[in-house]
Amino acid sequence: MVVEEMTTAVVKYSVTDAELISLREKYTGLSADTPAGYEGVRLAISDVRAIRVAIEKRRVELKADALAFGRKVDGEAKRITVALEAIETPLQEMKDAIDNEKARLKAEADAAKIRAIEAEIEANRAKQEAEQRAIREAEEARIAADRAELEVERAKLAAEREAAEARAREERRAEEARLAAEREALAKERRESEERQRVAREALEADRRQLAAEKERADRAEFERQTAIKAEQDAKERVERERVEAAEREAMIAALKPDIEKLAAFGTAIRSVPVPVLKSKLAKAILSTALTALGATVDAIEASASRLRQ
Repeated sequence: MVVEEMTTAVVKYSVTDAELISLREKYTGLSADTPAGYEGVRLAISDVRAIRVAIEKRRVELKADALAFGRKVDGEAKRITVALEAIETPLQEMKDAIDNEKARLKAEADAAKIRAIEAEIEANRAKQEAEQRAIREAEEARIAADRAELEVERAKLAAEREAAEARAREERRAEEARLAAEREALAKERRESEERQRVAREALEADRRQLAAEKERADRAEFERQTAIKAEQDAKERVERERVEAAEREAMIAALKPDIEKLAAFGTAIRSVPVPVLKSKLAKAILSTALTALGATVDAIEASASRLRQ
């Protein structure tokens, strides 16, 4: 702990020159070569740093009182700090050298391990490549043997196919000649048959035209007679039917009038149902489909009611 000793003329700190000399003598001979020595160096650095930091802190406090006094405080603190750094710096350098050496040795050991692993990987890779090359060469030899065997078989099949094709060509030519002869005979027979059929058709067509003309005259006379009879009968039946239908329609409309009004009111009620406001696209699609079907239903109800009113 640094304690201020101050007069109006001189700025003093609790660390005296004698104490600085004592610190230098105490810590200058330290060695960090062993674990115990390394720990001693670390503690010495911490001790000197603590004093130096305390001096700096007190310097700031003293300097705040007055600028003139602060300059004196800075000067004395700087002098003491330089003296302390002169002690601390060799110790720090000694510690850094040990730390750097340890780091270097560790890096070399790690590099050696990595090289060993890489060598093992390279050896395994070379072994695998050799095994794969042997497998590939064996497979290539097998494929070459299979290919040679296949070439022999292909040549044999080609010769057999060529012979078969030659036989097939001869058989095809013979068959084509036979078919051509048969086609010619059939064509001749078909021409003769067509000629006979043509003559028969012409005779039949003449008879048919004559019969058709006679039948047409008889049919026309009968049609005109039946038309006149049916026209008179249809006129009587139509008058009676229209009278009966009019009476039935009036009776049906009178009976259905309450239901017609109810159907019309039902359609109006459906159209007045409020449509809900939806957010999701799926719900809107379902509602749109339902509204379309409901609208078609209402249209059908109203059209039916309108027809029943007529």
